Amino acid sequence: MSGVFADVLGLLESGASPSAAARKLGLAPDLAQAVADQAQRLGLVTAAAAACGTCVPKATAACAGCPLANLARTVVTPGGHL
Repeated sequence: MSGVFADVLGLLESGASPSAAARKLGLAPDLAQAVADQAQRLGLVTAAAAACGTCVPKATAACAGCPLANLARTVVTPGGHL
């Protein structure tokens, strides 16, 4: 895989949000979000909001160790794994 899709996907897999990927790559935010949406449909990434869903970030002490607790709602995790 190469090109814009691969570049955005690589940043998403490293924990970047679609908007952060857009800024880093000099792309329109809508394009990076479209890549994130397509990658999610393909099962390559999972939206952070859908990855857990068991608690509201920082709502309980159990959330303190969650790597997603401080991330924006649109951040994705690689392969759907936490």
